[in-house]
Amino acid sequence: MSHFTIVIEYLTGYAVATDPVNREKPEWPPHPARVFMALAAAHFETDASPEDKQAERTALEWLASLPSPELSLPDAFPRDVLKTYVPPNDYTIPNRPGELSTKAVKDAVCIMPAYRTNKQERCFPRVYVGDAPIRLVWATDSDNIQLHLHALEAVCRKVTRIGHSSSLVWVRIERSDESHAITHKPDEHAIGNHLRVAGEGMVSRLEQAFNANNIAAYAELEQRIDEAKGKVKKQLQLEMDQRFPHGKPISQRPVISLSSGYVPVSSLTPDMLHSSFDPQLIVLRESDDSPGSFGLESTLLVTNALRNLLFKESGVQPVPDWLSGHDGTSGAKLATGQGHLALVPLPFIGRQYADGHLMGIAIVLPRAVPMRERAKVLSPVLFDAKTNQPKKLKLTLGSAGELWLERDASFSLKHNLRPTTWTHLDTIWASVTPIVLDRMPKSDRVKAPLDWRKEVSGIIAKSCTNIGLPEPIGVRVEKTPFFQGSLRAMPGQGGFPVLRSGTFQVHVEIEFSAAVQGPILLGAGRFRGYGICRPFVSGEAS
Repeated sequence: MSHFTIVIEYLTGYAVATDPVNREKPEWPPHPARVFMALAAAHFETDASPEDKQAERTALEWLASLPSPELSLPDAFPRDVLKTYVPPNDYTIPNRPGELSTKAVKDAVCIMPAYRTNKQERCFPRVYVGDAPIRLVWATDSDNIQLHLHALEAVCRKVTRIGHSSSLVWVRIERSDESHAITHKPDEHAIGNHLRVAGEGMVSRLEQAFNANNIAAYAELEQRIDEAKGKVKKQLQLEMDQRFPHGKPISQRPVISLSSGYVPVSSLTPDMLHSSFDPQLIVLRESDDSPGSFGLESTLLVTNALRNLLFKESGVQPVPDWLSGHDGTSGAKLATGQGHLALVPLPFIGRQYADGHLMGIAIVLPRAVPMRERAKVLSPVLFDAKTNQPKKLKLTLGSAGELWLERDASFSLKHNLRPTTWTHLDTIWASVTPIVLDRMPKSDRVKAPLDWRKEVSGIIAKSCTNIGLPEPIGVRVEKTPFFQGSLRAMPGQGGFPVLRSGTFQVHVEIEFSAAVQGPILLGAGRFRGYGICRPFVSGEAS
């Protein structure tokens, strides 16, 4: 196993970059994806021989395919964010000066000073790092590593900044296996600090987002139209309308959908108690312009429609076992404990006046599925390849209407759309949607209610161990919900629809001897929106 390091020194002592979630906060450390985009920009914007350009591109594609790097970070100190006022771009006269009338020129001269004084408020958040470098460290046993590093080194020499134009850097490659003090390691299941990372195919996606070829073709055709006359001009204008029906092509801001959790080395502890489901929920929120809203009672209708859409538009066909829940060769259902994708509702609950309407749906995946495999399968569903922006997913729900969803990549401030709301460590959990019992109790619920509750508690305890959790020390079984806005466990009187006939559904409060990490999905309907639990706070009781 060989190691190599990309070393970054900030020449001014300051790293100036904006956090992608909060424009008033600095991004620190620089996300590996930001470093990669700086390398890609240096490659695309500089000249070299065709052979060298191809070698650089191959090296970047190789770098993007590697696992997330470890980080060695110096002490950093955020500075106060000062608001500054920046003039917008100069007013542009729409036609060539020779074609303007005297009045138009006078009007333009009068407009421009006023336009320039309309300054826009901007923030340039920064972090003081001094002269200590940061290091991104990769371990790889790839073939031709020295050849790739030679080309990558040529790209590094061309990088002048990472982040804002004032964030000047010196970037270089270290080839030695000399150990450095690693401060942060990637952990795909961490729910705290998440950094955007590069992924396979990112070079092509950046090239597509920049859209250089179409922009250059449009500019060339526009110039030919300006210089042409008569019939030729009309023909060229027709060609312009056919090739660019939406007008002038533009560059799109890259959207990085792949991220990895990072944990400080000093805080690494033995594995915490957790379920077999990954805490990195993929949140799809209800679109602002969705034609209809739906309540918790529509859970099965919505999850079935979304499941069918994922199957249809997946980037891998036939869909993998972890998506379908069936063995790819025999078609048989996966064995109990061999997890697969689950879809769970994210309703408005646990607050005063909560009505249980669906704010979104979360895609929950098994921990064992690598992040890059998830991106390969799900990115074509969630992101538009042409615009590199989140897609609006149209779910057709028959006579009930339509629900439009879209990827919530903004880490929403809405409590019930935050993944940590459903996954943070706690000892007491309660069901939001009723749990479908894996088997029917033998005791009679009416004639022997205490025996029935004891037997149901045992079934719930077994459901916990089925998903990798410890056996709970206490289980409280009820028909009524524990959260304001949820529904009763069984149909009737505003209850939850039965998943299938011959089964029984209950609400539960579960207590563990130690804090466990979610998500917790229990029972026979856990992959279809039933049995989703949440850390329980007494103030959220219904």
